[in-house]
Amino acid sequence: MDGDPDDRTASAARPHRFQWFHDMRAWIHARPHVHLFWKVLIGIVGGLVVVIGLILVPLPGPGWLVVFIGLTILASEFHFFHRIITWLRAQLHRFWDWAKTHGPQWLRRAADRGKADVDSAHAEAHRSMRRPPRPTH
Repeated sequence: MDGDPDDRTASAARPHRFQWFHDMRAWIHARPHVHLFWKVLIGIVGGLVVVIGLILVPLPGPGWLVVFIGLTILASEFHFFHRIITWLRAQLHRFWDWAKTHGPQWLRRAADRGKADVDSAHAEAHRSMRRPPRPTH
């Protein structure tokens, strides 16, 4: 595992919320044939969620949210999609920084909450991939 040693001791001191999931992924990654099946399964499920989200985009409802959830599923196993999610997060931060300086008061409050939520979700995704998160700036 690469990263800051202090980060590893802090994460070892408090248990992960989904420790069973981390243990299952370690078991899967230790077996090449099971790992290949797992990657194919994740690719199919994540791809279907993205396609369903793209179909939902013109309809009323959370189309883009479903697309981002599908990309997150794909990013759990594929580094290419992980890089896309990281890039999208940077673009979202740029928008929120702009909204905090130029937007109305309600948009400023929403930007603060949304930025904190995305940062915590992104840090959890990095922990699940066993990578240290990159700085946003």
